[in-house]
Amino acid sequence: MIQGLLRKQLTNVLAAVCATITPISAISDESKAQAPQTLTPYSVEYTSEYRIGWFSFDIDATRTLEQRSDNLWRVDFDAEASIASLRETSDFIYKGNQITPVNYSYRASGMIDEPDRTLHFVADTKSIEDLEKDRKRDDHWQEGIQDNLTYMLQASIEVAKGNTEFTLPVFEKSKTKPFRFRVVGKEEIKIKAGTFDAIKIEQVRDSKKREVYAWLADAPGYPLIRLRDKKDGKLRYQIQATEVNYPQHDAELSDNSAQ
Repeated sequence: MIQGLLRKQLTNVLAAVCATITPISAISDESKAQAPQTLTPYSVEYTSEYRIGWFSFDIDATRTLEQRSDNLWRVDFDAEASIASLRETSDFIYKGNQITPVNYSYRASGMIDEPDRTLHFVADTKSIEDLEKDRKRDDHWQEGIQDNLTYMLQASIEVAKGNTEFTLPVFEKSKTKPFRFRVVGKEEIKIKAGTFDAIKIEQVRDSKKREVYAWLADAPGYPLIRLRDKKDGKLRYQIQATEVNYPQHDAELSDNSAQ
């Protein structure tokens, strides 16, 4: 039971997505008045405490976005707990405000007893190659397809474009699923990383018993800074950013101070 809950916390929440509120129209009008922001390299540290009865454990995680070349980007997700660890990596093409995954890998250890996953997305043939199982999946490709890491980045792009409701096709494990999102509004939140103007979005689910909300910083790249998961009205867990860094901005400040 503990293993299953930890697995869900690490992969479905932190890797994933995929709380006084401003009306949705205000966000939409403001965003559409400006050109959508492009992806911005960043690194975000997260922390969370998860309780199961008398048992609890801490999870520390890092999400890093970097630009490898003109259109090639990489996002890494590393999570560590006392009983398990997880690493996910995705290389993707970013062009025209659209992310197209290229390579995705998943590695876990400790109490997360799951096989490795290595996927290759081939846009030319619209197929997904499962390299661990030596299997090609030709019937799961959809327009705008995302992997288990890139979908949250594409969600931030949709928010920057002023879209208030959208659905993203996400290939997860062995099939493609629709992930639906709705912009709830805008608010100021205070977390360990500081005080942020944030955009709150909901991952819409068929079951009304489960509520998952994410807060994206209203800042370059729209990084995920807080996530809450509720079931039957009770908070299951909350994850928040403890540190948000922009390597390119820090380097520019360093160069300016040296002059």
